[in-house]
Amino acid sequence: MEIIQCSPEMSVDRMYCPSTNEVIFAPDYDEINENAEAFIAYWHGEVLDQPEIKDANLKAAWEKYFEKWDDMYEELDSWQIVDKFLEDYINSNWKVLECTFDGMACGPVSITVYYVVKADTVIEVDPSIQDKEN
Repeated sequence: MEIIQCSPEMSVDRMYCPSTNEVIFAPDYDEINENAEAFIAYWHGEVLDQPEIKDANLKAAWEKYFEKWDDMYEELDSWQIVDKFLEDYINSNWKVLECTFDGMACGPVSITVYYVVKADTVIEVDPSIQDKEN
């Protein structure tokens, strides 16, 4: 699958799928909308070896691939292992949005999440934010 890197701003951006008319995340969401049809899976940077996968075929492929994690870890780091799996998995109806979120805690923090979503899903400024600005 194609992996697209992006850096959405949680205070203004949303992940939206036009073909299903679903929002996967938005500034006013506490969590992502895992019930959206357009949401297939995600790998969170803090626990790359424990993804949330809704699609049965993708889940089975990951579980088979994951059996070799320890062997691959000798040559590749966790990020490279997940990248390779997602790049090699073929589904033209999906894409991967590799989203890096920056913020502040006791200093600057950065979290990266791989989202597998329907191919027409976009990151855009939330219209409700735009309406408030106008």
